[in-house]
Amino acid sequence: MSESIYKLKRKKIRYRFQKYTIRVFLIALTAVGILGLILPLRPKESDIEKRTLTEFPKPTVKTVLNGEFTDQISTWYADSFPFRENFVSMNSQFQRLYGLNTEEIHGGTVVADDIPVDGEMKSTLKKDKKKESDSSDEDDGRDDKAEITTQPEQVGTVYIAEDRAFGLYGFDAQGATNYSAMVSELADQLKGTSTVYDILAPTSVAIDLDEEMQAKIGSSSQKDAFEYIEKNLDKNVKFVPVLDVLKKHNSEYLYYRTDHHWTADGAYYAYKQFMKIKGEKASPLKDYTKKEFDGFLGSFYSFSNQSEVLYNNQDTVNAYIPEVNELTYIDHNGVEQKGKVVEDADSYSKENKYLCFIEGDEPYEKIENPNVDDDSSCVVIKESYGNAFVPFLVNNYHDVYVIDYRYYSGGLVNLIKENDIKDVIFLNTTIAITTSSVNTMYSIF
Repeated sequence: MSESIYKLKRKKIRYRFQKYTIRVFLIALTAVGILGLILPLRPKESDIEKRTLTEFPKPTVKTVLNGEFTDQISTWYADSFPFRENFVSMNSQFQRLYGLNTEEIHGGTVVADDIPVDGEMKSTLKKDKKKESDSSDEDDGRDDKAEITTQPEQVGTVYIAEDRAFGLYGFDAQGATNYSAMVSELADQLKGTSTVYDILAPTSVAIDLDEEMQAKIGSSSQKDAFEYIEKNLDKNVKFVPVLDVLKKHNSEYLYYRTDHHWTADGAYYAYKQFMKIKGEKASPLKDYTKKEFDGFLGSFYSFSNQSEVLYNNQDTVNAYIPEVNELTYIDHNGVEQKGKVVEDADSYSKENKYLCFIEGDEPYEKIENPNVDDDSSCVVIKESYGNAFVPFLVNNYHDVYVIDYRYYSGGLVNLIKENDIKDVIFLNTTIAITTSSVNTMYSIF
């Protein structure tokens, strides 16, 4: 065979291979495109990233003409692609092949105010005139026109060291000032009828790292922040200090490694401190039924691009079931539902096991304990940090009301007065004490 004939055959083979390769590529590309257009397969929420995915945009004359509608479709297509979670996970696993750091930072620089020394800042709270207090259904959290928010708390900058993560805290001076003014105002309104308690829940960075290390990584001092808030509270408010109590027990499993919440064990110490300030005896842990749910990967794991360090150090959610485990709640659609104080989370996804507590973040909940033979009652105004705390109250009160201020649309003051609620408990973590969050909290008054 001459050399020219051999080269010709090689060229034909190469041409045929390239032709088939192009065909296979085009078929695969078409298949992926068709797959991406199959609406029933498109996810609506991301468990890994803990957020609602982009919805298909509604066209308007303006967005169609300026091309914005096309961009919105592109964003929707990419954000809600079928099996998106699997691709995100595969991408993270591929990136881990490049190596593993024992110290990582995820997120931008923390924005923080200086903590005032003199405490002379003025409150900027303003009453929302649209919130009326004479509605007949305002104690049930219903609001058919309300926009439902399903976003979790933003954990901001995540610092990973050794086998766990921490959320860096940035002090919001106006938010802290407004928070003190808001709690004080409610205590003044309820003077002589109800007792107002304030529990500020520190995050793990304040409990497991010393002040020097917190400053080094750019996290504000929660100790100083709490002292500032307490100093500005009215004398009618009973402040419940828990930071030092938790710090004394920081060798215990008080905070998750992969999530920004405290564990039920951490919440229990806050409950004991609350009962101490209240002047009553706390129920010992033996009075609760303990449940364990393994394999929890929380918010820090999600916000750290699924860190290998955190994946290899998954958490266990410990939960303590009180003597009564039933509750009623109003869901985000305004429908009354039955639920559990502590649900069985064995079947929950790794990212959602913290939702075992009080059915997650519902607008309004009520727990009745007929075993308590008095008219004791309390209401807890909280975000998700309060979820692990509430179950411990059930053994002490006949009625426990729970309000998630982010979603509740009723009138808080009317709820308290109409139900003759004795104890009003604010339980919020530092990351929730921002100007916008406090304004939202104040709007339900």
